[in-house]
Amino acid sequence: MAKQISFARSLYLQEAVEAAATAYSEHAKIEILPQGDAVVAVIGEVTGADADLVTNAFCNHVLYETIARKREAESQGSE
Repeated sequence: MAKQISFARSLYLQEAVEAAATAYSEHAKIEILPQGDAVVAVIGEVTGADADLVTNAFCNHVLYETIARKREAESQGSE
């Protein structure tokens, strides 16, 4: 059964969600759907691991990617 997770654009970058989906592509089928004020990730079939574990790790990776990308943008803007 697919699980949908909505990431608010006010907090998360679409590029970060896409990067996390690529990073977890070996563990799950993840489809990215931009929808208005959010980016929705649909996590489908999970292979070789617990589905909840993969989902939670994916969400953490989205947060990490967002923070890293925003810090990089800020540091380039201050030079």
